[in-house]
Amino acid sequence: TLSRAAIVGPFEGATLHVSWPGFDRADNLKRWADGPRVAAVLSEVLEGLSYDVDKPRKSASLRFANGSKNHRLVQLVGPDEKLIQSQLQLVAAYADLRPDRAVEVVEQMGFPVPFWGSVVGLTAHRHGKTLALLDVAFSLAVSVEQRFKQIFSVPRPVEFSPQIQPMIPTPGHGAWPSGHATEAFLAATLLQALLDAAMPAKKKQSGNGQASHEQLQRLAARIAVNRTVAGLHYPVDSAAGRLLGTALAEYLVARATGKAVHERGFDSALFIEKDGAPMDFSLHAPMDHASGSAYTRSPKAQDVPKADLLAWLWEEAVKEWQ
Repeated sequence: TLSRAAIVGPFEGATLHVSWPGFDRADNLKRWADGPRVAAVLSEVLEGLSYDVDKPRKSASLRFANGSKNHRLVQLVGPDEKLIQSQLQLVAAYADLRPDRAVEVVEQMGFPVPFWGSVVGLTAHRHGKTLALLDVAFSLAVSVEQRFKQIFSVPRPVEFSPQIQPMIPTPGHGAWPSGHATEAFLAATLLQALLDAAMPAKKKQSGNGQASHEQLQRLAARIAVNRTVAGLHYPVDSAAGRLLGTALAEYLVARATGKAVHERGFDSALFIEKDGAPMDFSLHAPMDHASGSAYTRSPKAQDVPKADLLAWLWEEAVKEWQ
């Protein structure tokens, strides 16, 4: 205040040149800070999403609007108590890995962005827009997964047995689908899509990028499995999270680019071995079956309306990888 009084002089009105922002332009986001920018993009991404619940089938769907039409993006059929109790055997067995993975499990609480950075060289000083895009993605995942968790309300392993004894605090919400698995496979799929979009066509043809795809998927699977090691999740939670996270990433990319997306589904009743034994989570289980599998993917694609704010952030993130 003292400094201004000493130097300001008589007021002369507006003397600086201001580039007046255009009305409702996506690139107005470049003037914003990261937090408000992410909030604005997330608000756009959430527009048109809705849920359907089929109580007799114990299933729930996530839908998206495109004009006057409403399309299903994900359909989940939840596990029953018998399946969950059989899965408890696997949770107990995974506890043997706790001494080896304890530090990893603790470090992966929350959104373990540094793990993704170690795979693809993601850094704050070079990839600010990518990190903002991941913030949007994680926020979308939390909103969707918590709605599904509330619908299915699957009890945690510790509620079935005093011998599970989780190594970290059990979150205060349902187990299925796994939030960490959802977020991990969303991040893996989204980062790979960014790398593919930034990569010249010639390099794509040579096979470059396949190694990053494999490493990203392996990291997502390890993060998911570590939640079972910790005693918080059943393997079927990770399987459903893998499906949900992949579908949400595909939806984000489609909304950013104006492309189409395929409906994906997960049926817990089919997540069991042929001999009736509990099925473990596997990264190698195909997710593109048309029917007859726990994982399904519709062969027909549905158009997704382009989201202008998300598209701007997507293009800025792609530039960071070129």
